[in-house]
Amino acid sequence: MGLLSPQDEATLKQHLSGLVHPVQLVLFTQTFGGSDSGDVAKKILLEIASLNEKITVVNKNFVLDSDDKAKYNVTMAPAIVVLSDGVDTRMRMYGAPTGYEFVGLVEAIIVAGTGTIDLDPETMTWIQAVDTPTHIQVFSTPT
Repeated sequence: MGLLSPQDEATLKQHLSGLVHPVQLVLFTQTFGGSDSGDVAKKILLEIASLNEKITVVNKNFVLDSDDKAKYNVTMAPAIVVLSDGVDTRMRMYGAPTGYEFVGLVEAIIVAGTGTIDLDPETMTWIQAVDTPTHIQVFSTPT
């Protein structure tokens, strides 16, 4: 049995129907000494990928795939790296994307698969004015 209800699957499938670019979700997990959230993350990603043929999941070992870990600057596991047609979007998610994080993952997939960011024009102007490398982190926890 999947994590998503049939109704949630139908809704999610509709949201993902606009993807025009292939999206690869590169999942770094650690089998030995890692948390159980890696298995949950994998299950979630596979369920999402089953809803749209443009989405694929690529499994990487956090310890053994050190070249890929360095390439994507992954610092902990589980980690999800979002690629758009093989190009790094620089979007990362750490931990299992459950609860509020699930929506962020779906939005990241839609941005990577459409090339469209649905933000207010004023916000986009502000973002485009940033001319130095900027590291943005968003933390989410149910409270």
